[in-house]
Amino acid sequence: MKKKILLSIFLQLALLGCKSNNEENVSKENLKNTVVQNQSNTANKESFTIDCGSGCAMIYDEISRKINTNSVEIKFEITQYIDEKIEGEYFETYLFESDQNKNLSSIHLNKNQGNILNDNNSLLREKLLEIGLKVYPKSVAKQANSEEIAFVADDEPYQLMNVPFDLKEYINNLPNPIENSYHPTAVTEEYLVSIGYEGEKYKCFFIKNDIHSTTLIVSVSRADSECFLLLKANQNGFLSYKEIGRIGGEETKYFKIDKNYNIVSY
Repeated sequence: MKKKILLSIFLQLALLGCKSNNEENVSKENLKNTVVQNQSNTANKESFTIDCGSGCAMIYDEISRKINTNSVEIKFEITQYIDEKIEGEYFETYLFESDQNKNLSSIHLNKNQGNILNDNNSLLREKLLEIGLKVYPKSVAKQANSEEIAFVADDEPYQLMNVPFDLKEYINNLPNPIENSYHPTAVTEEYLVSIGYEGEKYKCFFIKNDIHSTTLIVSVSRADSECFLLLKANQNGFLSYKEIGRIGGEETKYFKIDKNYNIVSY
């Protein structure tokens, strides 16, 4: 009888030990899966920075994403910096909407129906458009198959502007020209006139040029002054513009481009 009782106790202890080990293994496996899932979610989140001028910068970090039938809601945490010091933090949710064919059709703030895709002056337009084309990749394919708009009149292949470049150093070394310049097409000239930058002479310099987007610096000369614009575009047309430099006349503004094609006005 004693032997049977001892054997029963031993078997119960053995079963408890196996159960404990199994629970521990399951717990470790669940923890491992959770870590992998969190890493995957973090890797897919979007983050970008907007330069709002005069030492101001705004960092947008995605914190959540909700997928609906014909829209995707992305919530961003926004941190505003002034001279590299945090000035404020808040949240905004943007809706990326598609048509019935899953092509990107609209991007707007959840409490504002204004389509950012139609606002060429929006500082967010280009960054949100890039995200929208990732959310709806079919839109990228649609653009790639459409007829491309030519921004310069010269034949390919186009060479990027030589960097690093400093406008002040360029002025000090005149009359040496900036290398890799191209002539604008009528489409580019019409756009420049429409935004108030009609000139007597124009020169275009490529900063970026691929299947998804194009970034140009355009020199606009009028009388004794010359201004420099940063133009961003995709295959459907121009997206945004920003004056980054000006020489001659009453106002002077310089800019630099580093080896990674980052542009800073000063």
